Amino acid sequence: MKRMSTKTVGRRLAAAAVASALAWAILVSGNSAAAAGPSVVTLNLVHFSKIVHGPAGDYVGVSPGSVRVHVGDPIVFANDDAGHHTATLIATAAREFPANPRFTDAALKYSGSIGDAQWSTGDIAPGHRSAALIAKKPGTYLYGCFFDYSAGMRGVIVVEP
Repeated sequence: MKRMSTKTVGRRLAAAAVASALAWAILVSGNSAAAAGPSVVTLNLVHFSKIVHGPAGDYVGVSPGSVRVHVGDPIVFANDDAGHHTATLIATAAREFPANPRFTDAALKYSGSIGDAQWSTGDIAPGHRSAALIAKKPGTYLYGCFFDYSAGMRGVIVVEP
C-alpha cells in the first residue's frame, strides 16, 4: 500500500470538511421556498408600463405578472409607486380578466389567504409592503388593483400542491 504525504492527507481532510459543511448547510436549510422568504410581487405603473400579454389577458404595473407558489408559501406585494394600490382577488370562475371585477370597499382592508373565497392585501401606501398572504389552496387566482384595475394593473397567482 502506498503511503500518502502529510500534505496529501491534509488536502483530503480539508476537502472532506468542506463537503461535510456543505451537506450540513443543505440539510439545515431544507428545500422550502418559505425558508428562502416570501415571493415578492412589485406594483409600479411607471416602471412596468409595457403591456404584457398573458394567458388571462393583458396587464401592466405588476412584476412578475404571474407567480407560481406552493401551498404554505407566503406572498408579499411591494408598492414601488407614487400611488396607492391593492392586490385583490377577482371573485370569478373566469380564466380571463373580466372588464369589471366588481370590487367593493372590502378590497381596502387586509383579509384572507390565497385560496379563500375573498382575499386582499388592503390599501398599500407608496413605498410600503403588504402583510404576507399565505397560499392555502391549490388553484389559479386572478387579482387586480382596486384603484388601477381599469389601467390594467392585474396579475395571476398559481398555487400548486
